[in-house]
Amino acid sequence: MYRRLSDWMDPSRMWVTEQSTFERAVKAIGLELERKKIVDSSFTRVVLDQETIMPSGVSDVAEPIAVIDVPISIAKQDGISLLHLLNPCEVRTITGESIYAKVMLLITATTEMKKQTYHKLIDDLLMDDEALQALVQIQSRAGLFHLQMNFLEAFSY
Repeated sequence: MYRRLSDWMDPSRMWVTEQSTFERAVKAIGLELERKKIVDSSFTRVVLDQETIMPSGVSDVAEPIAVIDVPISIAKQDGISLLHLLNPCEVRTITGESIYAKVMLLITATTEMKKQTYHKLIDDLLMDDEALQALVQIQSRAGLFHLQMNFLEAFSY
């Protein structure tokens, strides 16, 4: 059995940016997430501080991405947001390696249980090269809608 992309990815939680650095991309998405009342106003500061301690880059996958685990204390809504980077941004990994992320996945959970659920979805996505490559190619909400309508099977149960 498979869990489809449409089970967790909402087109209204997807953005595209031309920002050229990780810091600028985080600032840009922070404004959008705050405007939609998904996070509180400390998002940008907290995420940038967190990045120095716990880098978000993931390199041992089909497409280099950043997975940002937003602290529960600043999340106001549960979900996973997608930021497509038109200019891949340099991000560090836990091992200290530099990668150029093509997308950022932002996990906003208001409870530990929800956070664990979203981490499982992301882990499953990272193991599915085809689904990850398709997700990285999305550059518009219409593109995401197209993937959802074609029932992209992204995650196994």
